[in-house]
Amino acid sequence: MLYQTQAYLPFLALSLAGYWAFCRTPRARALLLSLASAGFLGIAQLTSVSFEYASAATTGLLLLTLAVFHLGSWLRRNPSGLRLTLAIVVPLSLLISFKYVLPLAHHFGALGEIAVPLGISYYTFKHVSFLIESSRGKFADATLIDYFAYILFFPMFAAGPIERFAAFKEELAAVSFSWNQASTAAERLLIGLIFKFVIAEMLIKIAIYPVPMTAEIAGGMLWWQAFLAAFARFLYTYFDFAGYTHMVIGTGLLFGIKLMENFQAPLLRPNLAEFWRGWHISLSSWARDYIYFPILGNYRSPTLALLATFLMIGVWHSPAPGWALWGLHHGLGLSLLAAYHRWANDKQWATDIRLTIAWRVAATLATWWYVSIGYALTFVAFDLETSLRLYAKILTFGVLS
Repeated sequence: MLYQTQAYLPFLALSLAGYWAFCRTPRARALLLSLASAGFLGIAQLTSVSFEYASAATTGLLLLTLAVFHLGSWLRRNPSGLRLTLAIVVPLSLLISFKYVLPLAHHFGALGEIAVPLGISYYTFKHVSFLIESSRGKFADATLIDYFAYILFFPMFAAGPIERFAAFKEELAAVSFSWNQASTAAERLLIGLIFKFVIAEMLIKIAIYPVPMTAEIAGGMLWWQAFLAAFARFLYTYFDFAGYTHMVIGTGLLFGIKLMENFQAPLLRPNLAEFWRGWHISLSSWARDYIYFPILGNYRSPTLALLATFLMIGVWHSPAPGWALWGLHHGLGLSLLAAYHRWANDKQWATDIRLTIAWRVAATLATWWYVSIGYALTFVAFDLETSLRLYAKILTFGVLS
C-alpha cells in the first residue's frame, strides 16, 4: 500500500504545500497532481521491484493513459460498437496478460515470478468506463492533463475507489479550501488508521488462521471452527479495505476533492442485495452499469446477468478458481433472494414479518453467515479441494465435510 511507504508523508506534505500555494486554476491543479502522482508512483514501486521494472511500469502506464485518452477522442468522432470493442481491447489486454496469463503460467511452473503492475485492476476499469462514455459522446471538453490527473491521482491509485471521470473532473474544477473540510479529512484519516492498523491488524494476530490451510487441516475442523475462520476473514477484509478507503477519502479532501464512498455500513445490511449496495460500491456500481445492464438488456434474464456480473467480479479479484466460485456464490445468492422477493412481495404476512426488529436482526446475521461462507472459497484459492471442503462444511453445518 502506498500509505506504508516511507516517502508517503513527506511527499504528501510537499504536494499539499505546492497545491494550495500555487495552483489557482483547475488546469494548474490537474498539472501538479499529474506530475506529482507520476513521480510518486514510480518511487513507490521501487520498494518492491527493481529500478528498471519500476521505470518500465510507470512509462507503460503513462503511454497507456495517453493512448486511451486519444482513443476516447476517436470514439467521440466515430462512435460504433466495433470501434469501442477494439478500443477496450487495449487496456483489457494488458490486464489479462499481467493479472491472469502470466501469473497462471508462473503458478503452473511455465514462467518465473512476475510482478503485477501496481493498481492495474483499478486503472483498467477507469480506462474502460472512460472509453464507453466517450463512445456515447461525453467528455468533449476533457483535456489530456485532466485525464492524467484522474488516472494517476496517487491517494486512490493502488486500490480505488474506482471513481468516474466526470465526477473527478467536476470536483477538480470546484476545489476550494475550508477548515470544515480539513476537519472532516482529519476525522476520516483517523478512522482509517484505527480500522486498518488497529482492528484489522488485531484480527490478523488473534483470529485469522495462523498456519497455511491444507485439505488435512480443513478436514479436521468442526463446522463452527471453519465458520469462525471464514467470518474472521470477512471482518478482516472489511476493516482493512474500509480503513484504506477512509484514508483515501480523507487524503482526497486535503486536496479539496471529494471522492466517492466505497462502503456504507455493509455489516448492518439485512440481506445480500442491501449488503452489495454498501460493499465496495465503486466496483459493484461499475459492474452494474457496464456488465449487468448490458447483459440484462440483451438477454432479458436477471439471473444470467447476476451470475455473469459476479463471476466477473470474482475473476477481477484473482485468477484463482476459488475467486470465480466466490463470485458465483454471490450471484446465486442474489438470484435466490430476488426470486424470494418476487414470491413474497404480494403477501402481507411476509411484509409484516420483515418490518419486525427480530426479523432484521436474524436477517443481518444470516447475511453475515452467507458472506462468510464465500470467503471459505478463497482461503487457498488455487486449491479447490480445500476450498470446497470448507465451503460444504459451513453450508451444511458439518453434515458434509
